[in-house]
Amino acid sequence: MDAHATLISYNSLEEALKGDREASPYRMSLNGTWKFAWAKNPDSRIVNFYERDFDTSGWADMPVPSQWQLQGYDYPQYSNVRYPWIEHDDIRAPFAPVNYNPVGSYVRTFTVPKVWEDKPIFISFQGVESAFYVWLNGELVGYSEDTFTPAEFDLTPYLVEGENKLAVEVYRWCDGSWMEDQDFWRMSGIFREVYLFTAPGVHVYDFHVNTDLDEPCKDADLRVQAKIVNYDGREAGAVTLEAQLYDRGGREVLKQPIQMAGAFDDADSCEVAGAVQVLNPLKWSAEKPNLYTLVLRLKDGFGQTLQFVSCRVGFRKFEIEEGLMKINGKRILLKGVNRHEFSCDTGRALGYEDMLHDILLMKTHNINAVRTSHYPNHPRWYDLCDEYGLYVIDETNLETHGAWAFGQPEAEIVPASRPEWTANVIDRCNSMMQRDKNHPSVIIWSLGNEAWGGDNFVKMHDYLREQDPSRPVHYEGVTMWRKSDAASDIESRMYSPPRVLEEYALQQGPKKPFILCEYSHAMGNSCGGLTEYLALFEKYPVLQGGFIWDWVDQAIRVKQEDGTSYMAYGGDFGESPHDGNFCGNGLIFADRSVSPKLLEVKKCYQNVKITAEDLARGTFRISNGHLFTDLGEYDCKWTLSRNGEPVHQGRLAVEAAPGETVVVDLSEAYPNEAMLAEEYVLTFSMTLKETTAWAEAGHETAFEQFVLPVKTSTSEALSVEVAAAPQAEKRGNVLHVEGQRFAVEFDLTTGDLSSYRVGGTELLQQPMAPNFWRPSTDNDRGNRHPERCAPWREAGSQRKLAGLEWQTNLEEVRVSLRYALPTSPDSLLDLHYSVSGDGAVEVRGCLTPGLGLPEIPEIGMMFTMDPSFNRITWYGKGPRESYWDRKAGAKLALHSGRVEDQFVPYLRPQECGNKTDVRFATVTNAAGAGFRIEGEPTFEYNVLPYTPSEIERCDHYHLLPKPEKSVVRIIHKQMGVGGDDSWGARTHPEYTIYANQTYSFAFKLIAIEG
Repeated sequence: MDAHATLISYNSLEEALKGDREASPYRMSLNGTWKFAWAKNPDSRIVNFYERDFDTSGWADMPVPSQWQLQGYDYPQYSNVRYPWIEHDDIRAPFAPVNYNPVGSYVRTFTVPKVWEDKPIFISFQGVESAFYVWLNGELVGYSEDTFTPAEFDLTPYLVEGENKLAVEVYRWCDGSWMEDQDFWRMSGIFREVYLFTAPGVHVYDFHVNTDLDEPCKDADLRVQAKIVNYDGREAGAVTLEAQLYDRGGREVLKQPIQMAGAFDDADSCEVAGAVQVLNPLKWSAEKPNLYTLVLRLKDGFGQTLQFVSCRVGFRKFEIEEGLMKINGKRILLKGVNRHEFSCDTGRALGYEDMLHDILLMKTHNINAVRTSHYPNHPRWYDLCDEYGLYVIDETNLETHGAWAFGQPEAEIVPASRPEWTANVIDRCNSMMQRDKNHPSVIIWSLGNEAWGGDNFVKMHDYLREQDPSRPVHYEGVTMWRKSDAASDIESRMYSPPRVLEEYALQQGPKKPFILCEYSHAMGNSCGGLTEYLALFEKYPVLQGGFIWDWVDQAIRVKQEDGTSYMAYGGDFGESPHDGNFCGNGLIFADRSVSPKLLEVKKCYQNVKITAEDLARGTFRISNGHLFTDLGEYDCKWTLSRNGEPVHQGRLAVEAAPGETVVVDLSEAYPNEAMLAEEYVLTFSMTLKETTAWAEAGHETAFEQFVLPVKTSTSEALSVEVAAAPQAEKRGNVLHVEGQRFAVEFDLTTGDLSSYRVGGTELLQQPMAPNFWRPSTDNDRGNRHPERCAPWREAGSQRKLAGLEWQTNLEEVRVSLRYALPTSPDSLLDLHYSVSGDGAVEVRGCLTPGLGLPEIPEIGMMFTMDPSFNRITWYGKGPRESYWDRKAGAKLALHSGRVEDQFVPYLRPQECGNKTDVRFATVTNAAGAGFRIEGEPTFEYNVLPYTPSEIERCDHYHLLPKPEKSVVRIIHKQMGVGGDDSWGARTHPEYTIYANQTYSFAFKLIAIEG
């Protein structure tokens, strides 16, 4: 059947206003248990299983919707670019694999409801991967491909009274699979809903709603077009379609319904259209998703109601004007994310609760746009985007990444300009457009992803613009083949570094609005440097945002025999080819829990900007970056903290229209003076005054912090008593330093601080040693950092003592060390320990790298403690991990936690758990004994149950050893995590530790007796 808008019939106005399609009496779900048989390839399938008398009672059960690879059949296969069949079938497009092309045979029965008698009966398959045949009662009904849009068939001619046998034969791959080479898990089956539906003999088959706003974006023209079919010709004649608009309260908006008259004459369908002006309706936007309900009532020539259908309507105007994309007349900034449909338990058979969870997380973390990468999503997703407010780039199910390469002749590329593929690609974009055309959330059509260029994309563009002039068309692939530039109304690129964006913005002459359809590749520990992108988006109007890659880690939860489970990625099922953990790119983890990356996104995407106008005088500027929201909808709260602990708080009455800035004075909140070692921080927090559909009142949408310039008093310093110097004694190869209730030992053969006891408790499990390595991240591996920076891997552990001196004076014992680091050429490290009478150990270091060495991953000291020392506190950025280039979303405060909870379960174990801008920190046991670390002035801090080498040795989280220690890293600097991409891009230079200068660091270690 021809593609059409998502709709269902209703019996009454009340049902139509409610709009619950699944509850319609005209719909019958076929979800549930089906009979199932699996075959390795087409030749071994059960050919005649569809016959009416074929007995399938002995077959296995298969839930629908589901994907058979997650039900014990076949294997899931994760591949990014390469076609999954290349190692077992040597084929070229358009041929499908034959040696290994599994076939799933599905069977179930149903009985048509009595109330549906004498009505046409249809079946809808919302998503089947990748191609299938349908039989009813032994008769072939039809065939379909295009995995991600509905396939519907007319079953009426094949129905019998009583029980009907429905048979479906699903192929893992087909000729259409050449168009579906997306970066995702390759799986199969009936993975979306299957249902029967019916309608009166004369019924609305399709309709299109357009809400065109006038130039000032105040009043609207509501236009309705509809296709009405006369299914069996028995009720030929005149019909009337009435369209009435209702507000959220169910009240009529139009004084009179739009009346649209039509007649069939000798045809089996007719087109009707009508329009009306709506004065100043509430407008739809992601900020204010105001929705109305349009109800269509179909009447016959005698005025009798035949059918109700309905849909939600949002009045909004999206256009490109003067080179900028605008929503309701205002320049839009897309703060977006790409979203694959995926669940770690059900694959692409995503449930409603998963979708709602995604929507709420996006809204509460300031994401305002989503790209349906790289195929049309489940219809419910668009309903949710309409209701909660997200801008959508709706993407055609088209990617041929494995069918082309840079420099390849155009004639060999699929689909390019090859005419045999034109109907295919037009059909794919049409199926998407027809289904989703009535959703206000859909602002842009996309032609697909990474399928190169060619005339076929220009034809797709022109077709969509002709069918739906209200939306621009997007396609990044024209950057590969500029001859196809007319295929995209938007300049769209992937993973461009910030400098490229600025170069585009500064180009002279007219240009298209620019977006990054993919950027800030969120693989593993990533999304560093996001602040730089947002600064450019705000600075240059033509740079209109981007979509982070991507939303959720695509990993599969595998249960083990002992009842535990782990997250599997490419290669874990013995499949080949595969692309390993490249599927782990999510801002949220595979179980849909929040990763620290999402907190950075929330901060960078916030719509309220707070800056100091005059920090010394206590005046601040609060700028409203919303397009349609006044700041009066928020509570502006402030908190004054001393060394991370709140001491005073209040709130400000702030009102500012969209785009406006107000100045507030908080000088009265400033403290008069601070004692030594006291720091005052002022935190602003913008929270919702009232509960919304997506968050409770009090939810924080934006924050900012300022360290206050407070006058420091010296009175405290005058009363400090200096403890007597500790005693030092050489005992063989050990320097023993002892004071009241503490003892410190240095190994004179290595220079290590090897023991630290306080009150009889040993604090060190392994000595303190210099460290210049962090566990490699996915981004590190992608840019060959582990190989390039290899000289630093063992530089600390393989150091050679080149000099040692120690001396004592009236205040302290000093131990001075010089190490030669085997970095080829050697680097030098000078360490100085000063042990004072109160047990404090001041550590000072100076690293002089050898000439020509690569960048340094980390500079700091590392030691281990007994696992009982599992409690940490820190006054610094938190509460989740932070990094040099990813710390905007962390708050400067006093935080605490347990060591085991600092490990972040990225899909592949890697560097994690770091804390930046730390002023002081502690590591203690249950009794409170341990260490306090103080910075001079700050340091980075990392305490995990594993050493860097242990983390690097394991490729899965569940393979890490049982925690038997607390590994403490006191870090002067650690390079940023980067994230422009994960296959070559390095950390931005400003967050890189280059080996071209000397680095000095210092901190103080103080024992806590408990």
